[in-house]
Amino acid sequence: MNLPKDIELTPGAIRGCAVALFAVISGALWIGFSADTYFGSDGPFYFAIILDNGTFTNIAPSRAHAEFLTQWPLVLAVRSGMTDLNALEVIFGLGIWFPWILGFVVSLYATRERPLMVFFYLISLASLNLAGWCLLYGEHMVLLSISWPIFYFAILRRPLNGGEQILTGLLLLAHLKLYETTIVSGSIFTVIFAFRVWLGSTAREKWGSGLLATLALASVLIAAYWILFPRDSDNRGHFLTAIIGSLAHPYPWMGVSFVVLTAWGHIFSSSKVLMAGWLTPLVIGVISLFSTGVWGGVSFSTRTLTLTALPLLMLVAVFTSFSEFRFTRKRAIAVSALIVGISLLHVRHLQGWLQFRSEFKGVLTEEKGFVDPADHGDIDHWGWTNPLLSYVWSEGKVDAVILNRNFKDGYEPFDPFTEMVMGKYLTRKPDFLRKPKPESE
Repeated sequence: MNLPKDIELTPGAIRGCAVALFAVISGALWIGFSADTYFGSDGPFYFAIILDNGTFTNIAPSRAHAEFLTQWPLVLAVRSGMTDLNALEVIFGLGIWFPWILGFVVSLYATRERPLMVFFYLISLASLNLAGWCLLYGEHMVLLSISWPIFYFAILRRPLNGGEQILTGLLLLAHLKLYETTIVSGSIFTVIFAFRVWLGSTAREKWGSGLLATLALASVLIAAYWILFPRDSDNRGHFLTAIIGSLAHPYPWMGVSFVVLTAWGHIFSSSKVLMAGWLTPLVIGVISLFSTGVWGGVSFSTRTLTLTALPLLMLVAVFTSFSEFRFTRKRAIAVSALIVGISLLHVRHLQGWLQFRSEFKGVLTEEKGFVDPADHGDIDHWGWTNPLLSYVWSEGKVDAVILNRNFKDGYEPFDPFTEMVMGKYLTRKPDFLRKPKPESE
């Protein structure tokens, strides 16, 4: 009996598979959005700022372009006069998703001559982006999405045409101010485009690559400045600690182990390593099924993956682009299983957040006025966002404000006793706020 031959997929079939897998990832993302995952950690703070001010959050100059790319739909909606909170939340989610689909569409175009390369972007989306379930609005998410199409154009084994140079230049302009870890991605792009200057055979190619290398270098210098002179000196220490914390998250391990071991097994023709390439993420995934969620602190720490896991995936992608690696039916099944598996895990791990959200909303309907979280099992998700969640989950009718656990001496983005947020979007405002004390002369 002859076993079926493992056939190589056509470029059209590869792109079709890629589109289907991007739809799966997006479906998992939007299932989370239906449960307000964009309000995890600092999310309600960003949402309230935009609704109250009708402008971008302006959290950090080094991340301004990431804010523009994710917040422009909500800013536009607020400035147009939209007041429906449910619709504004959906638009908030659309803004977060925008860089994901932008990165995919451009990556699909950039890899049209070697379609299998687009799966590195998809694996990155599933294993790195979905890992940050409580930080989906984060600026590092935009870096993860924008870096891949720049990378694909950079490693093309032919001169870039005029349109590709312009598109890459626009992406690099966006890349200038995405996140401080652009110091790594920018360094990679600087080296590659500088190499393209050396290899260029025409003046247009040399000058174009030189300009792209300059833009990439500029992103390195900007990131270096804000690393050396951060807006908050504590951020540097927190970031270094988060590198260790990110090791506890299963998704990056699944994606990176699959990519590295598969490449290793292919290079050295080792069937045992190839088997480990799919067995390792399978074991991690099965073990992860027993967890009802990924702790918010671990999820928040995945912002460091732009410094660790992303360059590693790009390194493997470089080797793949220069290899004779063929994308066969079996490999398509393996990649699809990985991406679908992580996407399903993302949905599975929303259970903890769903339970918190249900309990929090239940307290809002049962209580009136200021609520001490100690009276409800110290209900809390992020330490300082309880009052903000009280407003965004009030559906426009604020009858209760749940205080933070450390409301007496902890950080408060606004005074919940005397101030309100999103006031012009409320049909019933809190009538229990205290009058602010007059300033002493």
